[in-house]
Amino acid sequence: MWLRIKWQIATVLVAASVTASVVSAQEASPLSPANLKKLLASVDTIGSKQAFPPPFAQNLGLSQDAKQDLPVVCVETTDHRIYFCRSGLDASDYIIWVIGTDDKSSSMFVTHQDLKLVRALYMRAEAIPQLQNVNDDAVYADYKKALAGLARDLKNTKSR
Repeated sequence: MWLRIKWQIATVLVAASVTASVVSAQEASPLSPANLKKLLASVDTIGSKQAFPPPFAQNLGLSQDAKQDLPVVCVETTDHRIYFCRSGLDASDYIIWVIGTDDKSSSMFVTHQDLKLVRALYMRAEAIPQLQNVNDDAVYADYKKALAGLARDLKNTKSR
């Protein structure tokens, strides 16, 4: 009986260990902390100042005021498809803006230093922006693709 309990405990510990490994692998960001530091340095040195009109700040959860502009400083990938922006309302808020391949849609993702997805917004030409569920696998996959695109662009830019 005692041996049986030990085996059950061992089984639970192994299962917990495997589950933790899978979860941490899923959470690994394609954009490393070093890459984030490089992006932020680029934003600070060569970033262009822009402002998204109201109600983007409110839609992205960065302001309570529906009339608030969202000032940002941005850099973009060489293919002009992914923009990395630092909010002018709070420098700890980062916005990743991805232009769709059809040029009629785009997504915006809000994150912070830890690169965890906080908020997502999907926009289609001539339609009301739609707040996305950040726990949805497809939304999270799009966010990861955006991070991977930023990392790839940093790597390709560095090697030129």
